[in-house]
Amino acid sequence: MSASVTVIVPVYRGIYDLTRCLESVVAHAARTEIDFELVLIDDATPEPAVRTYLEGFRTRGLPFPVTLLTNPENLGFVGTVNRGLRRATGDVVILNADTAVTAGWLDRLRAAASAGPDVATVTPVTSSGSICTLPQTVIHAFELEGPNPQIEECAEFVSATSLRLLPEVITGVGFCMYITRRALDLCGLLDEETFGKGYGEEVDFCLRATRLGLRHLVDDSTFVFHRGGGSFGDQQSEGLARGSRLLDERYPYFRPTNMRERAQDPSRVSFAALELGLYERDSTRPHILHIMHSAPGDTGGTEKFLDALMRSLESEFDFSVFFPVPSGFALETHWWHPDRAKRIERFLLPGGPRHVTRIDDEMAGAALQMALDLFTFDAVHVHNLIGHSIAPLAVLADFDGPVLCSVHDLFLACPNFSLLYRKVEPCGIPDDLTTCDRCLAVVAEAPMPGSPMITNLSRSYLNEFRSTVAARLDTVDHWVFASQNAADYFMRVYEPDPNRMEVIEHGSVIRLGRRASQPDRALIYDEPLRVAFVGMGWAKKGLDAVNSLADAFSDSSIEIHHFGDLKQAASPDLHTHGAYDNEFLPELLRRAGIQIVLLPGPYAETFGIVMSEALATGLPVIGAYYGALGERIRACGAGWTIDPMDHDGIRALIERLDRARDEVMRTTRQVLEVKLETVGDTSYRYAALYRNGTRHADGSDEQTAGTSGLAATGAERQ
Repeated sequence: MSASVTVIVPVYRGIYDLTRCLESVVAHAARTEIDFELVLIDDATPEPAVRTYLEGFRTRGLPFPVTLLTNPENLGFVGTVNRGLRRATGDVVILNADTAVTAGWLDRLRAAASAGPDVATVTPVTSSGSICTLPQTVIHAFELEGPNPQIEECAEFVSATSLRLLPEVITGVGFCMYITRRALDLCGLLDEETFGKGYGEEVDFCLRATRLGLRHLVDDSTFVFHRGGGSFGDQQSEGLARGSRLLDERYPYFRPTNMRERAQDPSRVSFAALELGLYERDSTRPHILHIMHSAPGDTGGTEKFLDALMRSLESEFDFSVFFPVPSGFALETHWWHPDRAKRIERFLLPGGPRHVTRIDDEMAGAALQMALDLFTFDAVHVHNLIGHSIAPLAVLADFDGPVLCSVHDLFLACPNFSLLYRKVEPCGIPDDLTTCDRCLAVVAEAPMPGSPMITNLSRSYLNEFRSTVAARLDTVDHWVFASQNAADYFMRVYEPDPNRMEVIEHGSVIRLGRRASQPDRALIYDEPLRVAFVGMGWAKKGLDAVNSLADAFSDSSIEIHHFGDLKQAASPDLHTHGAYDNEFLPELLRRAGIQIVLLPGPYAETFGIVMSEALATGLPVIGAYYGALGERIRACGAGWTIDPMDHDGIRALIERLDRARDEVMRTTRQVLEVKLETVGDTSYRYAALYRNGTRHADGSDEQTAGTSGLAATGAERQ
């Protein structure tokens, strides 16, 4: 009775590699469930030690059949393998002599080959094998490139950690390639006439199989060690160049397709899981997935808030952050171990370009599902879906734990999330959608920096966008707003369950130092009035108004300053200080002698982190009468509200304050009475939602700490 699998080992030279290879086959044969035969082919080896070892191995009385064939002259790899293929009747494994197999290798390869009738080849992961090569971190961890590689330990790790995704590739890799009988029957032998003694023949075989509708898989759960270049002499570079040239002539599409495959890397999710497996997470710690529009550590307010939130809760929670990048999506892990440093790793997941063009982007949804499949998450916290489309809300509908959504901006209410016409004129989410027609058309022509590249926008697009969000509102268990005003804007468009809504003010992202108990009288009464515009220097934050003020006050004692990056040209009369670190902003404002912080942006803020930094410095604020700034200024008497579009009115207010220093003094005293909190002070409320917000089967929520504190008052109309 013939064996169901024939393992063909062509041998030329390298007694050490050969011994390790064949002894590894013997070591794991007893636990191999399928029957196999081993065919050794001596390709006229020039090393007597190799011949002697092969003869002795053949006569050892092993628990599987061993056949030794000897070529009278050197045929090369292709001819030698074909000799073995001609005598095989079932599936075949081509196994290089500079490999070492591991526990369960053949059974798992056979199982992968049985994944479907259209499977042609299966290749395991390895230490040196083209696209099947393990990540360098794994290779280094198990010293696979050193003199004493930890082969069995690596195999056990791969088997235990693998996601078993069986990634599909263009071709198998010849160091250890399992070939199904169906593929052999359809494709025949390796092309000995074209490829001579070797290099490129397995690629040619696989591409012929692909033309017949067959597939090639990587078994991401099986590790076979491969030293590389040890079996066939010193002509490797010459052979590779010749094989590559022949493949280009026969398959002109192969090289660009291969380059694209390497760039996309079908095994990257499998390999990401292995890399993360090197740093085993403490499974007793809750694990929270944050969904962001940009990478942790970027300069925006949402990024700073998330960083502060994770730092505040890292003693109890582990975090991962999922966000778009130009070539797809990334997952960044933040795992904290009390006995060692925090572990931060970043892994690339499949996806399209960052600029999402559809309401439901399939690749974005698939990438999020991959992230959810990689690990067990206890809760998901959505911060921003720019760059994701609305697809994540559909994916998260099946998530078992609580889903939170912090409304940091109003993207879910309108794709033009700044709510600004031509970047400067606020719309306030109008009831009359004819206003949206002109606005959305402009967005399509010139999207704002950082926003998704959306084209062909129209009122019908906006209606479809909003109806899609409305249909998925119940995916979110807890809608979290940083201000009542942000909730009011959101409720102009949607009607979420009031029991799922609550206000949690962000708090300051910087540490709060001790403020003076009394205002600096000399600074307020004896110094020129210095007003500081703080934040990104561009139109949506009010740079146009600031430039106008700087020009208007150029011949007066009033000084207009700017702290932050400039994205557009500044007036020559604007005192610019450049980018700043948030932690040092209070000290920078003090050193510059600033008495008032100006936030003249027409953008409707949902909270206003810069305002918190100003209050932490003890400075009153001038800000828009609408949005969160107006709400906060009125609530605590911490400054003055303006119409950002009324540049003359802003100028008149500053001139009045220059004359009325008593009013500046009185308001500064009021600021010093304001009770301030940091993100850390409010983080316990998020922790309660992460821990206790488990979703019931009927879609209702368990009771969580705190109450919503929302009142549907309706935001101010602009």
